[in-house]
Amino acid sequence: MTALVRSRHVALVLLGLVVLAMLPGAQRSSVPDNALTVWFLETDPQLQAYDEFQASFGNDEVVLLMVEPPGGVLSEPGLALIDEVSVALEAVEGVERVHSVLSARDVWRIEDGIRFGAATDAGLERLAGNPLFQGRFLSEDGTLAMLWVQMASMADFDARRDAIVTEVTGVADRVLGDRDHALGGIGVIYSGLNLITQHDFGLFLGLGYLVIFVLLAWLFRSWRLVLATIGVVTVGTIVSLGLYGYAGHQLNMVTVVLPTLIVVIGLADAIHMPAAFVRVRQEFPELDRQQQAARALRRVIVPCLLTTLTTMAGFCALASSPMAVIRHLGIFSALGIGAALLASLVLMAWALAGQPQGWQFPRHRLVDGLLGWVEGLLHRRRPLLLVVTLAICGLAGWGASTVDADTYTIGYLPDDHRVVTDHEAIEERWGPYSLLDFLVRPADPDGRVDSPELLEATHCLERRATGLDAVSDGYGLHSVYRRSAEVLGADVSPDRPLASDLVAQLGLLLEIQGFEWDRDYPEYAHNALAPVMTEDGRLGRMTLVGAMMSAKQVDALLAEVRALADECAGAAGTIEPAGYPPLYARIVDYATSSQIRSFWIALGIIFTLMLVWLRSPRLALVSLVPNVFPVLVMLGVMGALEIRLDIATATVAAIVIGVSIDDTVHFLLHWRQAERDGQTWEEALSSTFAGAGAPAFLTTLLLVVGYPVMMLADVETVVAFGLLTTVAAAAALFGDLVLLPLLLRVAHRRVEP
Repeated sequence: MTALVRSRHVALVLLGLVVLAMLPGAQRSSVPDNALTVWFLETDPQLQAYDEFQASFGNDEVVLLMVEPPGGVLSEPGLALIDEVSVALEAVEGVERVHSVLSARDVWRIEDGIRFGAATDAGLERLAGNPLFQGRFLSEDGTLAMLWVQMASMADFDARRDAIVTEVTGVADRVLGDRDHALGGIGVIYSGLNLITQHDFGLFLGLGYLVIFVLLAWLFRSWRLVLATIGVVTVGTIVSLGLYGYAGHQLNMVTVVLPTLIVVIGLADAIHMPAAFVRVRQEFPELDRQQQAARALRRVIVPCLLTTLTTMAGFCALASSPMAVIRHLGIFSALGIGAALLASLVLMAWALAGQPQGWQFPRHRLVDGLLGWVEGLLHRRRPLLLVVTLAICGLAGWGASTVDADTYTIGYLPDDHRVVTDHEAIEERWGPYSLLDFLVRPADPDGRVDSPELLEATHCLERRATGLDAVSDGYGLHSVYRRSAEVLGADVSPDRPLASDLVAQLGLLLEIQGFEWDRDYPEYAHNALAPVMTEDGRLGRMTLVGAMMSAKQVDALLAEVRALADECAGAAGTIEPAGYPPLYARIVDYATSSQIRSFWIALGIIFTLMLVWLRSPRLALVSLVPNVFPVLVMLGVMGALEIRLDIATATVAAIVIGVSIDDTVHFLLHWRQAERDGQTWEEALSSTFAGAGAPAFLTTLLLVVGYPVMMLADVETVVAFGLLTTVAAAAALFGDLVLLPLLLRVAHRRVEP
């Protein structure tokens, strides 16, 4: 440390060069990307199924635009308006085509068979009451039109979604003006949440940091120390984001908390190092400032290194997650935390060696008073504290048992947000509109999905699924065949399957239509079969329409429909969920299992490191309790306030580990030294509180004052993040200052001199 202090200016320059080298990567990673590939591993079977679905049928994401044209949908002004807005929307880059009553394909009889074309070509009367259009493009009373704006297939669509949806919304608003219209769809909801979350998280996290650094100035009364602390979190953040960007990743709704994690850890070291410097000055007043700074850094390097390694180990445990995004959070948080420790040593060497001779760590009566009060309670009111602790654990355990692992994306938005009001307007005036897609495969590898057996299976599934409360409609290849059979005059009553010879006849009639199968050609839009079958007939698509649901509800519905599909298909083939909803449902399972698995792995690694460093199985076991306690309290609060465990709130558990382990390590290292000095429990408590109590209290104070600012946000995820981070920090402090001494009362071993 002496060499570091002496060459601190050179070290500052080298640190600056590292930061400059990381800036391009940090800039690259700061462009948001919520693509599915960042959530799931490329080897994930569900993602592979999604890729197969998109490769076969194009982008399954659509923006639905509900319009109330003047004079009704089928009036001349109404059709003109639909045409105008369709043309404008198709000009948006990223939109493949717009499906409406004007482009809807129908079939009618001609002299030598049947013909497919725009329904309007054969007269507007074909649109009213037509099962292919009613409820899809036209309301039953003919007053509302629904335009299906299909997104184009592109490699970077997820990264561009927000811009595309914003432009689509702008075009619709410009063309339709004050006419009643509303937009909906998975992309609209997700984009709305993405944009407002990024805005709120950035705004209120920035305000929280501002509050924290103002408090740092009040605590330190030294511009050098404040500047050094800001430098620590800045270096750690830029290195973390830089490596993240150089690895080819971009921030998303989970990894956006990376800067927060760095701040939490960086603040702790920034407070413990000046506190050690003050104690060294008191013990060795004869040393010059550089010698005092070097001695102080040597005194804290072991506990700071231990806290960094244990915290890094905790985050590295997230690498066991089946979700790519959570793996990245763990790995790059760990790298940033390691960089923050190196930055702490360099910047604090500069700050402490340059401190004025008369500077002292300011004494704060409130902090000293509260620490003295807690110490007094531990001396005189241990039974009471034990009862309070058990009561907190009991209540937290009850609350934790009620936590629901689920996510309802639109539910995170404020009630007055346009995405929410538009969604409610569509469901109220039109009805359910969420899409559930399924892939249809014949059992025979050489079979076709337009076989009589599979056509009847999909028709059977539509009839049975629409009997469920959550499903209102269905569409598939069977719909095209049955409409064609109806045109030919065949009996197409719902309970009557199509005859084999009729299916064969319809197949030949459809084949001679000369459909274009290349998506790059405009004629592809006239292909009535492409949306429901691949060109070789080996794969089919079926779509059910239902209400907007949470991930858990979607998962339950898919399981129910899958069981019906197995009964309907029998030995003819399979009908499996595809598209976005199965991925949406899987995210919650992955997030929950990731946190559970990584939590136990982290505890095991932390115990091992503490065992090696403290060389005491007794103290290593004791160290686990105050790290589990804040997690339990946080889950208890989530259960009591009905905050769901999902990808947004599950990341707080990683922050809990970072908050709790740091002060626990400093506390136990002081306690171990007190035991070696032969101190009684009472003496060890006093010396440990004097050495580690104030820094732990001040670190928590910064967090519980800074992070509640985020509770002023509009988005529930940001509010929950601010609340749970605050609760976790306060619970971690209680665990270190109250629960840990109570445990050590039983586990204390005084070493006789």
